[in-house]
Amino acid sequence: MRIALDAMGGDFAPHEIVLGGVSAAEARPEHDILLVGDGAAIEAELGQSPGSVPSNISIVHASQAVGMGEKPVEAIRTKPDSSIMRAIRMVASGEADAAVSAGNTGAMVAAATLCLRLLGGVRRAGIAAHMPAAQGACTLIDVGANLNCKPIHLCQYGIMGSILHRSLHGVQEPRVGILNVGEEESKGAADIRRAAEMLARAPVNFRGNAEGRDIFNGRFDVVVCDGFVGNAILKACEGYGESLAEILRMAIFRDVWGRLSFNLMRPVLLNLNRRVDFASYGGAPLIGVEGVVMICHGRSNAQAIANAVAGAIRLAESDVNGSISAALAETTSAGSGELA
Repeated sequence: MRIALDAMGGDFAPHEIVLGGVSAAEARPEHDILLVGDGAAIEAELGQSPGSVPSNISIVHASQAVGMGEKPVEAIRTKPDSSIMRAIRMVASGEADAAVSAGNTGAMVAAATLCLRLLGGVRRAGIAAHMPAAQGACTLIDVGANLNCKPIHLCQYGIMGSILHRSLHGVQEPRVGILNVGEEESKGAADIRRAAEMLARAPVNFRGNAEGRDIFNGRFDVVVCDGFVGNAILKACEGYGESLAEILRMAIFRDVWGRLSFNLMRPVLLNLNRRVDFASYGGAPLIGVEGVVMICHGRSNAQAIANAVAGAIRLAESDVNGSISAALAETTSAGSGELA
């Protein structure tokens, strides 16, 4: 596999991105890591990394970079040689098998939609986030790619999310739900109710409405929502997790008894941190485009980038896109054209 890694995207680029790329290259010497961005800046970072540079690392120069605050469509139009556009175009041309970036999410989605195109039958691409649950994990889709979803978009997210979850987690019939304000079928806006009706006829194990708590309690393997709601959930969980960690830290170190008990609790707390820390999962795949695209948190550190590269490799090897295309084609041939 050849992974195009946007070295200029993210709050800590290029330092943490390059470190993450080196770590990924060392862990997977059979794959090639292509660092895309300002060649001189990347060279300087590689020169400061401990040890020798892995032989499966190479640099692909891009003369421009998209800032985190830039307008996505304007950025990809005015910066054709940005690291984001170069990485995506490498996937489109077959020079790379996947693109990974912690940069401007909107620009990544726009560039992928423009250069890679959507899979046959797919109406809108969606970002699928891995959410740790009480038992296993839950795939939440969409978390930011499509803010104004129609029922057909939500239905297709359920199909794509189910295929993704089955491929990555080995669950044969993932339980799919649509996020709503209550479990009853009569609840929610008209578009949500219509999407639920479509999902009930789709080739998925649809279990009805999911409430917010169901993302984490293990009742569903896949939860569908629009990108506005999904992104709000993602950011709220991130903020709550950081606040809870700080509250716990203050409680532990408030007195001598807390400090003494910390040594006993340390293995449990470290395991908990691994389960809830976004760096442990790396990134969220953009599902529905002709290629593998992994979108990372803007604050990604080297560990997150290395794990995102690993996730992109797994995704490319699993051929999720082929399974999505086949499922939508089968749905169309079966006479349910409204689902594709």
